[in-house]
Amino acid sequence: MDNNRTNPARWVEIDLAAIAQNVAQVRRLLGPEVRLMAVVKADAYGHGLVQVSRVALSQGAAMLGVTHPEEGITLREAGIAAPILVFRPLLPSEEEAAIAFGLTPSISETEQARRLAAVCRRAGRALPVHLKVETGMSRTGFLPEVLRKEADGLFSLRELEWEGIYTHFAAAAGDPDFTRRQFRLFSGVVRDLAERGIYFPLRHACNSAAALLYPEMRLDMVRIGTLLYGQLPAGVASDPVGLKDAWSFWTRVIHMQRVRRGATVGYGRTYRVRRDTTLAVLPVGYSDGFGVDVTPRPSGLLDLAKVLVKTAGAYFGIPWGMQYVNINGRPAPVVGRVGMELSCVDVGKLPDIEIGAPVRLQARRTVLKASVPRLFTGVQEKEGI
Repeated sequence: MDNNRTNPARWVEIDLAAIAQNVAQVRRLLGPEVRLMAVVKADAYGHGLVQVSRVALSQGAAMLGVTHPEEGITLREAGIAAPILVFRPLLPSEEEAAIAFGLTPSISETEQARRLAAVCRRAGRALPVHLKVETGMSRTGFLPEVLRKEADGLFSLRELEWEGIYTHFAAAAGDPDFTRRQFRLFSGVVRDLAERGIYFPLRHACNSAAALLYPEMRLDMVRIGTLLYGQLPAGVASDPVGLKDAWSFWTRVIHMQRVRRGATVGYGRTYRVRRDTTLAVLPVGYSDGFGVDVTPRPSGLLDLAKVLVKTAGAYFGIPWGMQYVNINGRPAPVVGRVGMELSCVDVGKLPDIEIGAPVRLQARRTVLKASVPRLFTGVQEKEGI
């Protein structure tokens, strides 16, 4: 955020000191034998790719993890020299850039490996890579039976340095039996390859949830995202590290509107006022990522019933399932449909609300619009880590 801008209409505060503490606490939990990969995909879960990466590395992270090679290139152009693993398979058009910027690709099938090796050969250099094993996520990676058949040809590619091997848990917090099954499959692959004389310096399987719940699965390295940003993974009840939330989304009241009982609010007239009240208008909406529902249709009868109850309640002014914001430490419900750039909250029961009052909002961090200004606090950035 431009430090010359004062009193913005909407902004995100990111406490880098909180992130630094979270990284340090996770690092202590893991102990000296297990490396930490800081997962900074999706703009570090909306917290700032470059800023968070520097903080994580300063607190002992050994590697960074991103989904797309352009994220890795952004980090390199910012002067960050640490190893960067790219999770998804590279397209043919991306391989030369990955080599030029010293990124570490994931290998998910043999043809991809051959193609990358050929580009390395033309560039006259070898490249570290990590082998991805598919054990139950059903997205990318070698099926164990395919890897066994193709191992000889795969590991004969001398241009590829097999630095790591990993898998991805599908339900670490929600399905212990399936998670253990995935780990057994992965361990079996690692064991089979070792019997062929193929070893990997870095074996990794755990995400944030698995690192907390299954210490025996931490292996050589864990991939931690959610915990670094001060959030417990869904399904994990206890916090053994003392997490600090690092992210908050703010706006300001720009207008106050008196409305009478029976009035409807917003597009579609989906909310009906049950009593005379005051509405505060906020300069945020779904174009910013506020109020975005990433499940556009009900997934079953129970979900459909919840949607119908919420819709009916909103129309009759009953706060079933309504979204709330926080003004002066007190909750205020969002009423009517969230607009593209303007939304309304009912502040009729809150005292002393004035134009310009700060309002804290809830939003999905990874879908919040990049143009919303970011204010980084708490840590002086270090260059060139």
